[in-house]
Amino acid sequence: MSTILSLAPQNVWKHFYSLTQIPRPSGHLEKVTAFLVDFGKSLGLESFVDEAGNVIIRKPATPGMENRKTAILQAHMNGSPKK
Repeated sequence: MSTILSLAPQNVWKHFYSLTQIPRPSGHLEKVTAFLVDFGKSLGLESFVDEAGNVIIRKPATPGMENRKTAILQAHMNGSPKK
């Protein structure tokens, strides 16, 4: 088991570790896409893949903050091919 699981906050690193265990070479993103959509849905969030293949997970604003600017987090899903 990885020592990453002993880092704090443990809940964040547990999910990060799970993500790192999914093979995701360029052009083969099906497994990581499904993982991310399922993760968002498990949190009760609107989660889907758009027509360009992007995973979208939407979290509503905290009550009282609906008129604030939206924050967007973006990242690449693919990793390097294993040698």
